[in-house]
Amino acid sequence: MQALKASWGDWMAAFQQRYDRLPRTAPDARCPNCGARELNLTFCGLPADRVGYASFWCDGCLTGIHLSRCAVPDDVPMDSVHTPVEQRTAHTPNYVLVWPTDEDE
Repeated sequence: MQALKASWGDWMAAFQQRYDRLPRTAPDARCPNCGARELNLTFCGLPADRVGYASFWCDGCLTGIHLSRCAVPDDVPMDSVHTPVEQRTAHTPNYVLVWPTDEDE
């Protein structure tokens, strides 16, 4: 397994940059871990409430973060938590999660 270069804070900054540009989905930012322009952001949650879980990862190094209780903008697609995984439109790979550390506080 490769050593992680990017911290939780680095990933949160990249997530916020991507989130602020929604609904745009073009890979405009580089992965904080490997530098690839292969960042992905998907949401799964309660469509009626527009609240869900965010999966944010890089297809280049299969590293990223997972956030809960995120507001999902109205014009951004999201799958329902009640939809079986195999029937969801967004397919999230098995990626290495970066977790916050004491240094991130």
